Amino acid sequence: MVLIQLLATSLGIFFLINYVAIKYNLLLDNKKSSIHKIFIDKKSNPPFIGGIFVLLSLLFFLPNIEINLKIFIFLIFMSGFLSDTQILKSANLRFIIQIVLVLFAVTILNKYVESVRLSFLDDLLKNNYFKLLFTSFCILIVINGTNFIDGLNTLVIGYYLIIFICISGFYKDNDFFLVSHQMLIFFSVILFSLLILNSLNLLYLGDSGAYLLAFFVSIILIDLSTNLRSSTPYYIANLLWYPVYENLFSIIRKIKNKKSALKPDNLHLHQLIYLKIKNKLNHNAKIINTFSGIVINIFNLGVIILATQNYTNTTYQVILLLFSVTVYNLIYIILQKTLQK
Repeated sequence: MVLIQLLATSLGIFFLINYVAIKYNLLLDNKKSSIHKIFIDKKSNPPFIGGIFVLLSLLFFLPNIEINLKIFIFLIFMSGFLSDTQILKSANLRFIIQIVLVLFAVTILNKYVESVRLSFLDDLLKNNYFKLLFTSFCILIVINGTNFIDGLNTLVIGYYLIIFICISGFYKDNDFFLVSHQMLIFFSVILFSLLILNSLNLLYLGDSGAYLLAFFVSIILIDLSTNLRSSTPYYIANLLWYPVYENLFSIIRKIKNKKSALKPDNLHLHQLIYLKIKNKLNHNAKIINTFSGIVINIFNLGVIILATQNYTNTTYQVILLLFSVTVYNLIYIILQKTLQK
């Protein structure tokens, strides 16, 4: 009953925020050349209010989150919000702000990557300065990778919803984690309501939502890895494999093509999948967009379930990680060749 009330409340808040945004022309995607208009509909103009939705959920619906984490949740949100509102247009400046915020967040929250099960790296991680830099680097990769894959409806929200549901079992009867089992369930319900609205093309996450979700999940998973001693760090790598590899792959691809690693383009895997499905089905762009996101997340669901079933076995997790990366590369190469014809 409580979960139904939470779902109803979150939907009510959405319609209120959505009404204000549209009435006063706030946070609307007014650029004709934006990625959303290219891959959904040139007339489509839902507001970038997903981030506000996530922020309010974390600050008010989940009151037991510690105050320091709440402060950084707000600051990370603002770095994306300034981008959504076109106040902060420079990608380089935005990235510098992210670096500063993440460095302070890791230090103050005291959440570090302690081990990666590689002796030479583990030796380096004994140095506090290296540990700070390495942990911050990992979080930044997840944040920007999440922003890269936020091009299809349901993709990012669905992906992180899968993660929250799959890890929720670890939180039962454990009170030493950063968040409780109840908080995870509540937040999953809120993400589910966001997923419905996003699938209907009624809202976008925006940079604020993508940054915020990625940051929150990164901190949660670092905390999980630290406290769940029996798990292997490669389990966390499998949970986050998609945004992380998308980021690394995109950076290498752009550098190879002599382009800025921070500048967005239309050559990400999810965009190629969308174009391939659109060419095959020749259906409404909004439906194809949402369907493409669901197709990708079906694969991600399989990977995350398989990873969670055997979260203690390092060899198993490494093989699964290599499998996911190989599938990504093969699909990318095949789609790139077929779409060029």
